[in-house]
Amino acid sequence: TLHMTLRGRIAELMVAAAPEVYRDYVTVDRQGRKILYVELKKALYGLVKSALLFYRKLWGDLASQGFEINPYDPCVANKTINGHQMTVCWYVDDLYMSHMDRGAIEDFVRWLERTYGKLQVKIGDELEYLGMDLKF
Repeated sequence: TLHMTLRGRIAELMVAAAPEVYRDYVTVDRQGRKILYVELKKALYGLVKSALLFYRKLWGDLASQGFEINPYDPCVANKTINGHQMTVCWYVDDLYMSHMDRGAIEDFVRWLERTYGKLQVKIGDELEYLGMDLKF
């Protein structure tokens, strides 16, 4: 369970979406902005706090699998698998991983899907990631 404070436009959108549910829980701050206090089962996609919560979860999950977070870039993790380095990079919830052994990638993807649910996965020698065309 997650407690969140929604302010301004997002609070108004929640009330507009389901007034019978949220209307009684809206308050107004000193600046006149609407505030809605909610208890969520999951973080709302697209909010800054949601990205931070996902980052913390992913970071912890990777560490629990033996990955070491790069001290110079906290969105990069490495682990030696079968004598070769696997690198996982991420930006919000888009992940890129590399390893010499395709089987290691497939095993990692299966672990990700057990942990996070069904994913969109692309494996190959040519990939598009965050607007970049990568060719190997």
